[in-house]
Amino acid sequence: MDQKSTKRISKDEYFMSIAQVVSQRSTCIKRKVGAVLVKDSHIISTGYNGAPSGFKHCTKKTCVRTNLKPGEKPELCRGVHAELNCIIQAALHGTSLKGYTTLYSTTFPCMSCLKVLINAGIKRLVYKEGYNMENKIKENLLKESDIIIQKYS
Repeated sequence: MDQKSTKRISKDEYFMSIAQVVSQRSTCIKRKVGAVLVKDSHIISTGYNGAPSGFKHCTKKTCVRTNLKPGEKPELCRGVHAELNCIIQAALHGTSLKGYTTLYSTTFPCMSCLKVLINAGIKRLVYKEGYNMENKIKENLLKESDIIIQKYS
């Protein structure tokens, strides 16, 4: 194949594609989310949403949120969100998030995850699907933070 005819994908496309693949490991029955933490163009960690490590996965019979709307009564969910799992994995392996760190996520973070990302010092967030974007408190947090937000298209 002629090298001139081969188009190289962008880093955003590359890392978002990996986040999409990571989401396929999700054990959540309502929404499959994948996330990838990247620092200096290298993957630090990945995460997907689901029950805590070593716990039984949720099923349609055991999910107490099956008939609830997205974001309704999140405290009932036993799952750990993809973004948190990314940060947890980095911490477990002793990897610092200091510096220019980007989180690629298939879904925009919930309010709780957004606060964690801010405190963790994430500098850039690239997301594919919006989630609870009309939340004014979330919007104000983003305005006050230094996180660069970019919707992936």
